[in-house]
Amino acid sequence: MNVWQIISFVFTALMSLAVAYMFLYVAIGLFATKKFKKATTQHSYGFLIAGRNEEKVIGQLIDSIRKNNYDQSKLEIFVCADNCSEGDRTAEIARSMGAHVYERHNPTKVSKSYALDFLLKNIAKDFPDYNPDGFFVFDADNLLEKNYIQEMNNAFDSGEEIVTSYRASKNYGDSVWAMGSSIHFIRACRFLHSPRAVLNISTNVQGCGFLVTSKILNPKDGWKYGSLTEDAEFSCDSLIKGHRVSYCDSAVFYDEQPVTWKQTYRQRLRWQKGIYQCFNAFSLSLVFKFFTKFNFAFYDFFAYYSPLPVFSTSWAITNGIIAVIQGIISVLDGAAVGGVLLTLSLSLLKYFAVLYAGFFVYGSLSVLKDWKRIKASTTKKLLSMLAYPLFMICIIPICFIAIFKHVEWKPIERTSTSSIEDLSKTN
Repeated sequence: MNVWQIISFVFTALMSLAVAYMFLYVAIGLFATKKFKKATTQHSYGFLIAGRNEEKVIGQLIDSIRKNNYDQSKLEIFVCADNCSEGDRTAEIARSMGAHVYERHNPTKVSKSYALDFLLKNIAKDFPDYNPDGFFVFDADNLLEKNYIQEMNNAFDSGEEIVTSYRASKNYGDSVWAMGSSIHFIRACRFLHSPRAVLNISTNVQGCGFLVTSKILNPKDGWKYGSLTEDAEFSCDSLIKGHRVSYCDSAVFYDEQPVTWKQTYRQRLRWQKGIYQCFNAFSLSLVFKFFTKFNFAFYDFFAYYSPLPVFSTSWAITNGIIAVIQGIISVLDGAAVGGVLLTLSLSLLKYFAVLYAGFFVYGSLSVLKDWKRIKASTTKKLLSMLAYPLFMICIIPICFIAIFKHVEWKPIERTSTSSIEDLSKTN
């Protein structure tokens, strides 16, 4: 074994050890789920919804909230129609359905963070005596199952301060990209959020579908998180401040996934850039807290938000370059060109085969475990299992692009007009 092989072995071993605990998460996710006792109190909640040009979907979300099996007198809905185009009916539809609507027009400050901050501060100004027990955060394209609020209330009533929920897809089978993105969230729920909850380790919120006690999210303070991934920033800050994010697997909401590569690329690029921002902002604090508090959640977050995919992929590329150089040297020493090319081709094929197999197993376990929850035909579920590894391989370059490219927040057009009743009829 030469020096480079030793270095390669040591690096690979360290990278593997860094994420080995994920195998435990998979085992727990397959066989255990945290459950909450039925609440003794129906708490009061405010719903915070930010949306831009969402006239196609805002009505279905509000309707799904109103049709929940929960005392509606304890619920208030607040909508920020954020930078909507002239003629868009988002605000009009939301008002007609009983929501408190605020219209925001500021083309220089564009992101969900600004919309949430604007919404909260207007609530504090116009409803100074309004003091619900907690606030839900949703995107305008979401839909709630009819027992969603009650299930989240069970978790909240048990003493949880921040609770995230099961994120299903309302357009699972629309395209390969929608399938891949859908499995991404199913996998996160099953093999990250759920095992963390079982182990009483803080998890992270993912954009929408979460509940926060008003003791933490106070309208007077607004929304303090302004990075490209405000959810990751909020999660890291909450953990560092001693607030655990729990997970309620029985509370199911639906989200629309991107259906084209352009939409997927734009969304993933923003997420990846935001993750780098959060890692830069919180990595030292997470490491410090881990060694002073001896709480595994700090290491878990450090590993989860770290650029490990960049390191591992860079290492694979480096090994490939060295293999090519060694092949060239072999040819110069008299080796047959055809034999060297065959060896390099087989090595490359083996690498992608292993990569595909790993993603296939990870994705397939997610689909098979949550088979009945997925709103799609059997054929599309099986197809998604084959497509998921290709989806993951396609988005790997985004990890590198995000390092160098300037990224701005841009909205994604929502087109699925499905209602919660439509989804309940889907296999």
